[in-house]
Amino acid sequence: MNLWFLTEEKPKVSTLWQILSLYCRDFGGEIQSDINNAKIKPLFLNKMFTFTYLFENVRVAGIDKIYIKTVSGSSSFFDFLLFRQEHEPVDGCMDNLLMAIEETKTSDDESRNTGVYQRGSKFVYINSFSDDVKLYMLYNDELGERIEKKPSDTSTFGTNILLTLGVDIVGKSMDGRFKPFQSIDDLIQFKVSMRKPPAGNVPIEITKKGNTIFVSGRLSKPANAGNIGHDPNIGALSMISACIRNLEWSGAIVITMHGVSQQYASRNPSNKFFHIARALGVTLDGIAFENASLPEKYWKYEKNSEKVASILLHIVAEYCNMREVYQNHAGCERGYFKAKNGKLIALPKKDSSGVFNLYLPDLVLSDTSGTLILLIEGKQLKTLSAGLNEIKHYDSIENEYINPHYPNAKIERWLSIFGGNKVEMPHEKVLLYLTDRGKVYINDAAPDCVKQAFSKFL
Repeated sequence: MNLWFLTEEKPKVSTLWQILSLYCRDFGGEIQSDINNAKIKPLFLNKMFTFTYLFENVRVAGIDKIYIKTVSGSSSFFDFLLFRQEHEPVDGCMDNLLMAIEETKTSDDESRNTGVYQRGSKFVYINSFSDDVKLYMLYNDELGERIEKKPSDTSTFGTNILLTLGVDIVGKSMDGRFKPFQSIDDLIQFKVSMRKPPAGNVPIEITKKGNTIFVSGRLSKPANAGNIGHDPNIGALSMISACIRNLEWSGAIVITMHGVSQQYASRNPSNKFFHIARALGVTLDGIAFENASLPEKYWKYEKNSEKVASILLHIVAEYCNMREVYQNHAGCERGYFKAKNGKLIALPKKDSSGVFNLYLPDLVLSDTSGTLILLIEGKQLKTLSAGLNEIKHYDSIENEYINPHYPNAKIERWLSIFGGNKVEMPHEKVLLYLTDRGKVYINDAAPDCVKQAFSKFL
């Protein structure tokens, strides 16, 4: 029997290890190895990448091997799904799914809303595809320097809802401040006691009148757009509605003051919030939305994204002891900039002028000595030309972050490319080219550290 991690993220040893510890706690077994020996290894067959990784040097009682695959979700997809079965899960299949894990670095200090509400819809949406999977919210504070403060009302309210929905919250102090709601009145009274938003904002309020519960909250963003685009409130209203149903309310639930237009609802019946609303029997005040089928698959193997190649490059580099300086793979968690002395820095959206965007590569790598820095932009073969243009704009990150923290290092700008089936490097600025079929090409002019890393597999 094997374990299969499916993820949209670039996997990290520390996160996989945490999830395995939870797996052993909840489903039986014991980790019989040391995290210091654990590595993520790309698997090649006849020098062709199999689009599979092995969690190497990790032994779990009752489990033969632990594999990792890159996938993409239809909507509101968790960071990690964990399956237990012998063979690779069939594309989109939810059989043998044990765990769905959402990982976040965001703390209460950073955002009252984002940390607890931003991902809230994920814990509701998955129930339309699998109603017996165990759900986890995993908090990881990479900075490791925050002093835990009294949680905000918003954080406490959202956390209590997650607990009511049966979510296991890990990595966050869960003392007596947090507890599941016991009744509808308990939920409403807590919300009433919370501080109101600034004047002009639509407050989230819960009101029970007869056989109907009204929940106010703006879904459109900007306010007059008529769309469904306010991510924190999408999560909050999804969580609140699911919590109300979990507390055995069988009456109507109506979302008010939402800002959604009938035109938008008629044109977008497959919006994820409408799927959640239909599943929970929730209506939007004054809006009719048609029935629409759920996506056929909750997940599928990733076969198109540029990150397939950039993540492969990243993992091969780490496997051979090169260092990650920064990562922002397409659609993945944005990492911290890692200075040569180990300090972690959250990069801003603007450069030092405060006017222009800070252009960020998908991946920044360092050789083992920190004297060579590689800035790598990931692109699909069909968007190669756009990548060539983007790497022209890395002056700010070099001048403001790399040069100060890696003084005198040599800096090179490259592309990683995924897709198609060319039989040669598509451009002189491409460091790695990965074809649809798993063939890997490394540029003849690549630094020796990259050539040596891939020589272990090719």
